[in-house]
Amino acid sequence: MTKKLTAAEIPAWMHDRFAENPFMHLAKIEIAEVKWGYAKLSMAADPKIHGNRYGAVHGGALFTLADTALGAVCYTIGAMVVTMSASINFIKNTMEKEMVTAEATLLHKGRSSVVCKVEIFNQAKELMVEVTGTMFIVGHFDEIPEKW
Repeated sequence: MTKKLTAAEIPAWMHDRFAENPFMHLAKIEIAEVKWGYAKLSMAADPKIHGNRYGAVHGGALFTLADTALGAVCYTIGAMVVTMSASINFIKNTMEKEMVTAEATLLHKGRSSVVCKVEIFNQAKELMVEVTGTMFIVGHFDEIPEKW
């Protein structure tokens, strides 16, 4: 039987799992905070790296942050997931290099899917992006307790 992690151990465990993902490094995404049913991630958004042809941060880069946050919030409940569907609303963008933050919350956990919400904010705490995603459960992290 796999040893269950404590609430104090889970954030470091998540940092380690995400550090193993080369795409996190490429996109410059970091985990800022996790608790059960919640994950906060940040990305050093730079139009010179993440930009579109108009000099703003590319919507795909913002969705990458949101999609990663969807997966992270599912990790907090022990669910291994892949994105089944997502709906995104782009509200505001930036043409400056700045730290943007994604806050993901769990809305519903079923037997085979999880529904989550992500909001991305700029440094001025203005809402930039809203995403609702449905994640398909492909497995479970046995070390994450059902509630913590």
